[in-house]
Amino acid sequence: MRYEDIRKVIESCHLNFLIGSGASKNFLETLKGVEVALDGLDKRTDLLGTQKDENVLKLIEVSIKYFYFKKCIEKNVDLLSITDDSNQTLNNYTNLLDSLNTILVKRSSNLVSKQVNLFTTNMDVFLDLALEKCGYSYNDGFSGRMNTKFGTENFHNIINKVSSYYEYQSAIPLFNLFKLHGSLNWKYNKKNDEIQYDNKLSTTKGLSKIQFTDKELIECFDGNGNFLKLSGIYKKAETKDLSKIQDRIDNFLKEYDNLIMVNPNKEKFGETTLKLSYYELLRMYSNNIEKENSVLFVIGFSFADEHIKTMTLRVAKSNPTLLIIIFAFDDKAEKEIRHNLGDTQYSNIIFLPRDNKNYSLNEVNKSIFGMVVKEFFVSPAKEEGPSEIDKDSNAK
Repeated sequence: MRYEDIRKVIESCHLNFLIGSGASKNFLETLKGVEVALDGLDKRTDLLGTQKDENVLKLIEVSIKYFYFKKCIEKNVDLLSITDDSNQTLNNYTNLLDSLNTILVKRSSNLVSKQVNLFTTNMDVFLDLALEKCGYSYNDGFSGRMNTKFGTENFHNIINKVSSYYEYQSAIPLFNLFKLHGSLNWKYNKKNDEIQYDNKLSTTKGLSKIQFTDKELIECFDGNGNFLKLSGIYKKAETKDLSKIQDRIDNFLKEYDNLIMVNPNKEKFGETTLKLSYYELLRMYSNNIEKENSVLFVIGFSFADEHIKTMTLRVAKSNPTLLIIIFAFDDKAEKEIRHNLGDTQYSNIIFLPRDNKNYSLNEVNKSIFGMVVKEFFVSPAKEEGPSEIDKDSNAK
């Protein structure tokens, strides 16, 4: 697909993004082995008939979840105190949002809304903080000030700007942020049966206070992040003296369950409100890409999630006007995504060539969306001859 074609798509289509953990991997690690670990523990895969002591299994569970917490969750608290441009991953997100906002303002088509749908399975707060930092109007499903609570009906809102003199109304750019797997800044109020906004990440901070040493827990992964055989892990775990850490194990697992997010395995939300919100968000994902003349840009997402994969392929088959453009990070990532999507070929699913570069979030913005923005500001004199963008697009 040529750059010229992508530019036309960006200027004329409903814009949707599906963003996975790979977009944040410069700051937060992507741990695919955790999904295998939690799923294997849940199904008791590879365990011997005698390996069924619940306290030992709890130790293995906390070892897996503590490892995941330390690698992928805890560092989000550090993001709350960032007031400058020192975090490159956060800068990558803000740069992308800047480009998208300019595109919404400048593109000439009146047939599509001035909105961007940001669908993400990430529980991190990068997009939340980037939108706040940029000062753009966005909708994350929450309403209210004193008692901020979540409701998917809030995503149907639009924001208009009214002229002071003639009361002329015009839609302003709006970002819709859909956290498909929940978020660290969500908190469940069981008494009122509602999801509330937690801008201080209190649950994450509470978990940080519960500490374990390496000797107290079990090594469950090899050097490449692959889950070890569960029966072997169990043998090591049953040699541990649990009397000194049993209370901490119970407290950690109890507090961990307060995180409003889908764990990286097949487990989904148990409470009714959370479950309904989760499936409603998936339905809204499906509805938006079912719209005529829509494009879905995929960044840092492997399609390992069965629900999202199935839904995306179903819409790709039924909606010929949908275009799915995948930015695979490298050859290995592209091979994994193709495997997850299956053997069926879809003419409207396109892997964008990398041209000897890796598609990090920064590179995606730099080589595609940032280039479109630059063209908006090219002077007429320069447009007469071939631009550097045109020369560069020949390879695309």
